[in-house]
Amino acid sequence: MLNIMIPVDGSRSALHAVEHVMQQRALHAEPVRVTLANVQPRLPRHITRFATATAVRQLQAERAEAAMKDAMSLLSKAGIDYEVSVRKGDVAEQLAQSALQTQVDKIVMGTTRKNALTRFFQGSIVNKVMALTDTPVEVVARGEASRLERFGIPVGIGLTFLWLAVE
Repeated sequence: MLNIMIPVDGSRSALHAVEHVMQQRALHAEPVRVTLANVQPRLPRHITRFATATAVRQLQAERAEAAMKDAMSLLSKAGIDYEVSVRKGDVAEQLAQSALQTQVDKIVMGTTRKNALTRFFQGSIVNKVMALTDTPVEVVARGEASRLERFGIPVGIGLTFLWLAVE
């Protein structure tokens, strides 16, 4: 049995990863066990000091459920058994720990196509996960980055350098 973890954050890219696993399952006879992983970031202290711990846990549980709803629906319709894992903390670290603890065979992550400059300044969860785990990571890249990501970040960087040069 092939044990696969799919990080799901509610984005279209994450759903592409789920669809990719479904297509691969249809091509191979090997049974698949899927773990949908969602990581909720810790809320800043200036927010949590005004909210009860119960309210914070409830908010994070609602966000996780909303993020995984479409992925769970796709897997259920395809008849693929899945488990759900919700963690809190740094996304890349928690995904790497989850992969180690659940002993997955591979991690399938979805991403949008971005240029290297955009990835450098935004950071990449995919790159961080690959650096933190020995588990193979399969990246499913579909879709284009938004106009802001494609043009806004490079233009902003260029304007920053221009401003520094003028100073």
